[in-house]
Amino acid sequence: MRGKVIRRGTVGLFTVSAVVLMLVLMMPKAWASSTASVQITPTPSLTPTLPPARAFAPLLAKGSIATPTAAPTVTPSPSPTSTPTPTPTATLPSPSDNRALRFYGNGVRAPGKDRVEIRIDGPQRPADIGASDFTLEFWMRASLGDNDNGHVCSTANDDWINGHIIIDRDVYGSGDYGDYGISLASGRIAFGVNNGSSGITLCGTTNVADGQWHHIAVQRRRSDGYLWLFVDGQLQAQADGPNGDISYRDGRSGAPKDPFLVIGAEKHDAGEAYPSYNGYLDELRLSNVLRYGGNFARPSAPFVPDVQTVALYHFDEVSGTTITDSSGALGGPSNGVMHVGGDPAGPLRVTGGPF
Repeated sequence: MRGKVIRRGTVGLFTVSAVVLMLVLMMPKAWASSTASVQITPTPSLTPTLPPARAFAPLLAKGSIATPTAAPTVTPSPSPTSTPTPTPTATLPSPSDNRALRFYGNGVRAPGKDRVEIRIDGPQRPADIGASDFTLEFWMRASLGDNDNGHVCSTANDDWINGHIIIDRDVYGSGDYGDYGISLASGRIAFGVNNGSSGITLCGTTNVADGQWHHIAVQRRRSDGYLWLFVDGQLQAQADGPNGDISYRDGRSGAPKDPFLVIGAEKHDAGEAYPSYNGYLDELRLSNVLRYGGNFARPSAPFVPDVQTVALYHFDEVSGTTITDSSGALGGPSNGVMHVGGDPAGPLRVTGGPF
């Protein structure tokens, strides 16, 4: 190895020994000095302690942080237990069904014909509305030329009976409860209610005998007799009507057609002064509640029954004379019967309803 060579001899040995002795004497001091000047910092733990989620409190002041607080244990509130509303059993129309009834307004030219009769008493049926709040609604299409006997709607008492009658739940004479009905008067809807001693008729404001399908809805509040009339979802008339029960009294004796709700004709065939309806009708629904609290979007599909539906008629039967109540209402069904006759013979099952 390359380096400086030291000679052997006394002087050289003495010199080397002295140097070694001096180094040995100096080592403790140098070691102490070295250890005193070096600070050994312990290695931090590599396992961090993480705070629980959302444990930090907000800042107390600028530059300071509140002492972390453990998040409280949240005990969720139990969800309320609800009793599901039973769904009525009902017969719904097939998507391919799109039928309606065509009435020809034969009236007294064909007594007892060109109409649908729905028995509401003997025995009592759910379609007998009037003892509570109710909504009656349907779709119609007609022309003014087929329904223009010249009568202009008036709010006086039973004025509705002077139009072309669409729905007739009249009783012959004064009656002991009440009655109601809907007609077409110079193209406007007329809806009237009578309680045996007083009555009123609401008059629509637009011509619905224009060859187009229109949704008609009428309502009555039992507590004060208040009435509403809607056309295509728009409120057209309202008024405070007669109070009291206007349903058909169970077991009441009277004229033969009294215990019926009649569609498309004046039920008693009382004369030419009370003409029948000439046009189309579809989707008749009777409910024991006020369905509409204000203007609404007119329906865009066939009605679906619920627990407030007491009678529902889609008029989608293919044949036969039975008009099926699809409501599934308790105590029902309130089926109807189609009585065909007149010239031309009505009512006729046709395709091309509003949907």
